[in-house]
Amino acid sequence: MTAVADVGGSASLRERAISTWEAVRSSFGFLTGVAMALGLVLGFVLPSVDAALDLGDAPVFGFADPEVGRSLLETVATATVSVAGLSFSVTVVAFTLASSQLSPRVLRTFRADRLSQATLACFLGTFIYCLAVLIRLGSADEGGSVPNLSITLAVALAVVSFAMFAAFIAHIVSMLQPSSIIDGIRTTGRRTLESPYPAGVGETPDAAAAERALLRTGDGNGGRPVRAEREGYVSTVYATRLLTSAAGCDAVVVQRVQIGEYVTPGLLLADVWCADDARREDLVATVRAAFVLGRQRTPVQDPAFAVRQLADIALKGLSPGINDPTTAQNAMEALTALLVRSATGDDVLRLRADEHGVVRLVALAPDLDDLVRLGFEQVRVFAASDPAVSRRLLTLLARIDEAARSAGIRCIEPAHQAALIAEGCRASLATGADAASVRAHHAAL
Repeated sequence: MTAVADVGGSASLRERAISTWEAVRSSFGFLTGVAMALGLVLGFVLPSVDAALDLGDAPVFGFADPEVGRSLLETVATATVSVAGLSFSVTVVAFTLASSQLSPRVLRTFRADRLSQATLACFLGTFIYCLAVLIRLGSADEGGSVPNLSITLAVALAVVSFAMFAAFIAHIVSMLQPSSIIDGIRTTGRRTLESPYPAGVGETPDAAAAERALLRTGDGNGGRPVRAEREGYVSTVYATRLLTSAAGCDAVVVQRVQIGEYVTPGLLLADVWCADDARREDLVATVRAAFVLGRQRTPVQDPAFAVRQLADIALKGLSPGINDPTTAQNAMEALTALLVRSATGDDVLRLRADEHGVVRLVALAPDLDDLVRLGFEQVRVFAASDPAVSRRLLTLLARIDEAARSAGIRCIEPAHQAALIAEGCRASLATGADAASVRAHHAAL
């Protein structure tokens, strides 16, 4: 067990750092907590610096009367905490509107918005700073000097906070536009596709090593199943841990569940082929721990998440309650841009080898057909009664197909989805002329 634990413990720090940073980046609490802690420290330390510098005679820092300084600090503290509450209320309203008009899956985009986080952090940090200085200001009533620099900094922080609030209001108005949210999701998805899972893990094996691995695991017999012990979404897979753990036991790990899927207790996560019987059970425990289960999906290793978000926005736009086909088309155009990027990007081999060229990991990730099916299958059903949207979907599918052909990728799903659109319009469109126009567009493409 010790040998396996040692090897498994060498999991890539980069994988852990990316996963942790994504959780921190999408949280309002981290930046706000840092700002409040910094305000508390400054509020207690800076008055001592004030006493040492003795800036009371300087025209910019002069607050001769402690009561004037106290009144100013109380005013800043009251104003900042009040506007902080207003900022939070505006953010909640934005969350609600985005969830009802677009999709609940877009809330992560709002939570990860840095200006919103920074605005709330600046106001609360300033408020805590003013409280701390007010506590220290009591010593001035007992013959101590007035902390002029500390009071001046409170005024400066208030000015910065309200400037950020003005920028925050303008930013929220911009973010509530569907095009801004769609573009943010597309940008996040593009970053994921630029380093697709399991890129950067181990080495790419040669043909002989790949064939040996397939012979070892291809019959499906002899593998030790690794099953989930609890429910949740597969948010991250520490592929480096899987690779190094398998190398230490002369084993092969075959991933059976994709990142982003929801698993229940007992569901198969992976199969392990291990030559060392004594360490097989320890390896199984290590492999199970490499699958991180969470309450929600994250975009770190999951390109399908961005596709799902954009498809959901399109579905919401095509629903009778919203009836916004233009937003639906914009979402599908952004989704197509992601899929074209996936088709023209570097193809990552799912078989990953150790430093000796021996295949140790057979990863599982969605291919282009999977992403096209996920993005278009539900949307085409809801778009079947709208000839304009149906024709647009056919055009977008033709672009994906052309990109795949140019890149030499075998991809059959665009043509399949296009045929289903042409077939479905016959029963769904109100007039034969509309159905004929969709079929003619399909034939032309």
